[in-house]
Amino acid sequence: MYFINTIVAALAFAATTFAAPTENLMPRQGYVSTCTATYTVVSGDTCLGIVNKQGNTFTLDQFYSWNPEVSSSCSNLFPGEVVCVGVAAAPTGCAAPTQPGIAANCKSCYTVVSGDTCLSITQPRGVSLGDFYAWNPSVNSACSNLQPGYNYCVGV
Repeated sequence: MYFINTIVAALAFAATTFAAPTENLMPRQGYVSTCTATYTVVSGDTCLGIVNKQGNTFTLDQFYSWNPEVSSSCSNLFPGEVVCVGVAAAPTGCAAPTQPGIAANCKSCYTVVSGDTCLSITQPRGVSLGDFYAWNPSVNSACSNLQPGYNYCVGV
């Protein structure tokens, strides 16, 4: 019996000594300076869940770009932390929603629909892929992250 009591006491000591803090967590506050809307993380939140809670008004990629201290696996998001869920609109000729970094001098915009590709957007307009990527830096080189409903620059 003494052996069992010793093990229980050692486990109790380890649990109180090495446990992660559950109170006095400070908000991360590590979001971009253009942040205009924040959200306080609650237990059970995930990064995608926060995007969904905000009505999918921004993408998961935008969430990560606005909150650079949140890991891309979302494994370091904790209750009580404050994260950015909106930024000041970029001054462009395109109506919202747009992706971050869109060319400020954009004069012609296109709203993406499901099934669009970079080529299906650029070719009919006589726009080179190089220009399209330069005017829309959030678009990845595989053009696999176009967001239906978002406006992209197709002319400056």
